[in-house]
Amino acid sequence: MSIISTILILIIAFVVGMDGILDEWQVYQPIIACTLIGIATGHLVSGILLGGTLQMIMIGWMNVGAAVAPDIALPAVISALLVCGPVALTIKHGIALTIPVAVIGQLLNVAIRKSIVKVVHRADEAANEGNLSKMNRMHLISLSIQGLRVLIPTALVMVVNPVYIQWLFNQVPAGVTNGIAASIGMISAVGFAIIINMMADHTLWIWLGIGFLIAAFSNLGIFTLALIGALLTLLYLWLVNKHQRSKPENGGNDDMDDFDKELDDL
Repeated sequence: MSIISTILILIIAFVVGMDGILDEWQVYQPIIACTLIGIATGHLVSGILLGGTLQMIMIGWMNVGAAVAPDIALPAVISALLVCGPVALTIKHGIALTIPVAVIGQLLNVAIRKSIVKVVHRADEAANEGNLSKMNRMHLISLSIQGLRVLIPTALVMVVNPVYIQWLFNQVPAGVTNGIAASIGMISAVGFAIIINMMADHTLWIWLGIGFLIAAFSNLGIFTLALIGALLTLLYLWLVNKHQRSKPENGGNDDMDDFDKELDDL
């Protein structure tokens, strides 16, 4: 691996780690993080395929209250590095590695959140003093620590000899790997079901059926199918907007009528 690729991977790992807490740019999402690692290593297709699969697995992972969900940022970067990097693991092995690495990332996340309380208290003191520069500095320090949470494990994996990592994975029985891959595939199906439930609408089921039939009975590639889906989506939106514009305007009375009906129901 070249020096430029190494530097790019470390930068990506640092940014992904920060955004996993900042939750601002969504770079930590597997579909983006794995794709970026794929670009940095020169294996874009593998990064996209791995990221798309991991995205379906992790789509329901979120922090609720004080409960910290399994980490998303660390397994996305580590799995993509092992699949797209010199180790060249199969996507199946990369997916199987996701859950244990996510648990490790979760433990690191909890430990950092506990240890970072002192920095937060200093930021509170700076806010009380009106020292905005110090307060910003404390926030950047805490955010950088989260970035190191992903960068340091990534650097350690890059230091290990790829031949040794390949040998280590070859020692895992095929039954264990296949079982983990099958179970994770079921999790992907659950994630896809969650998306369908969020989009459940009687006017959209026909499009789901059309897409399924096209994918099942044609030899079209995934990229072509994605373009067809995008074009059908634009066509559907255009037809809906045209239908809505063709309706006579009534000054918004329908909204008021609906509001009155809801009040009556209450």
